[in-house]
Amino acid sequence: MLRPRAAGALAGITAVVLSVVAVGTPAAGADDPPAADGYEQTARLTTVGKPLDLLLHPGSGKLYVGSDTVAGTPDGSLAGVYTVDPASDTVLSWVKTSPGSTGAPAQLPGKRLAGPLPGDGVHYLVGLRGIAAAKDGDASGSGGWLTGTSITQARSGATPGTVVVVRGTKLEEVAVGGTTVTVERSLTLPATGGPLAVDTAAGQIWVTDNTNGVLRRVGSADFAPDGKEIALGAGAAVSFLEWDTGRGVLWAGRGTVLEAYDIASGKLAASFDAKPGDTIADVAVDPRSDRAFAVWQDWGNPPEEGDGVGQLAVYDTATLKDLDLGAELPGVNGQLGSSSVAVTPGGDAVFVASPSDASLTVFKAPVPPSPSPTPTPTDPESPPPDPTPGDTDPAPDPSDEPTGPSDSGTTVPVDGPADDGNSAGGTVDSGDTSGGAGTTGGSVSGGSFGTTGDGSLASTGSDVLLPAAAGTAALLAAGTAAILWRRRTNGRLEP
Repeated sequence: MLRPRAAGALAGITAVVLSVVAVGTPAAGADDPPAADGYEQTARLTTVGKPLDLLLHPGSGKLYVGSDTVAGTPDGSLAGVYTVDPASDTVLSWVKTSPGSTGAPAQLPGKRLAGPLPGDGVHYLVGLRGIAAAKDGDASGSGGWLTGTSITQARSGATPGTVVVVRGTKLEEVAVGGTTVTVERSLTLPATGGPLAVDTAAGQIWVTDNTNGVLRRVGSADFAPDGKEIALGAGAAVSFLEWDTGRGVLWAGRGTVLEAYDIASGKLAASFDAKPGDTIADVAVDPRSDRAFAVWQDWGNPPEEGDGVGQLAVYDTATLKDLDLGAELPGVNGQLGSSSVAVTPGGDAVFVASPSDASLTVFKAPVPPSPSPTPTPTDPESPPPDPTPGDTDPAPDPSDEPTGPSDSGTTVPVDGPADDGNSAGGTVDSGDTSGGAGTTGGSVSGGSFGTTGDGSLASTGSDVLLPAAAGTAALLAAGTAAILWRRRTNGRLEP
């Protein structure tokens, strides 16, 4: 049995150890890893008029912006086609004029960008029936107008220099020349045609039939339907199609729902619903990063019909899951036109065009956080007590009491929270292998802990109590041994 003085010392040690453990134990969830950061806005351009459509050229890497003028601009119309350097977010050139309905050049909006030209440049729609071509540095676009029904949809054709257009119930392939546009092939559809998706490499065209609720495939070789159709479920009309040719998926915007259809099975593979007050405006697929970038724009006058804030969403094209890497888009609504999106290969930069506030906003990919430094113990090693020879107990002296656990070559520091608050760290010297085999270099999340190669502990919430309790037991045992050793060196054991 320990004397009161020894028992008091041991109780003091216990109190100190327990207080250190209490302080060093984080609250539940304290070391949960932070959520991945989303795309961050880095620039906002207001020098490209009112942007109506975007296209990032796959060859030159330049960003093309089809624009209309901004109401109330004091220096004249801002309509035309702009070329932007994605690296510096600066305007490289501005094609102000395009072929008019009479053949004479006129300043007209670049309504829709149909597709890229070989090397650099774009095909784009002007007016009701005009198609033009232009590239960076051109003073004016070249092309001409068709007669008859207005063009509602346009995509680059499988043959270089051609464009596939929808005009009512006609699907046509047209050749764009220096001053003319000529219909090369024509197909009559069962109903009025809707949005298009074209795979120029595979020679396939998908055209929407909103009347009958199907997506219909047309072969480029014979310019005729090949019998492949995908039935659309109940819902709004399709407003755009985007083809992920690498994975064989068609992305379709349908009002407040974004859908992904698997072409091989002909079935709906995934769907995403809008937040209250939002509608889907556009999607850009980036095969290099396996991501699809969608713009959801607010609709109406807040607060009655929306909050005035759109959303940039990022989806995994392999799993068709929301990656939660998006960003809010204040002021992006559909009252002055539909927003559009473009992305650089690899997904490093995303561009969102908003006609409502006449802006082009640039977002950059989140940077992965730097790894936290390995925590190191800071508790000093306590010296052993200094034995005093003699057969009798000396008079009580506070300085005689043990000041800490004795040491026999093993340091057992108490783990405390690391600098980043996400883990507790400690080491065991003298060849201690309590970590066990297979724990070197491992880390575990979601409520378990693992030991890293340098002996630091990565824990989650209350799981740190287990190693802390082990440390407490070691300190108590060492303290008891020190007091008993002191008594033995005085020549007798306590009764």
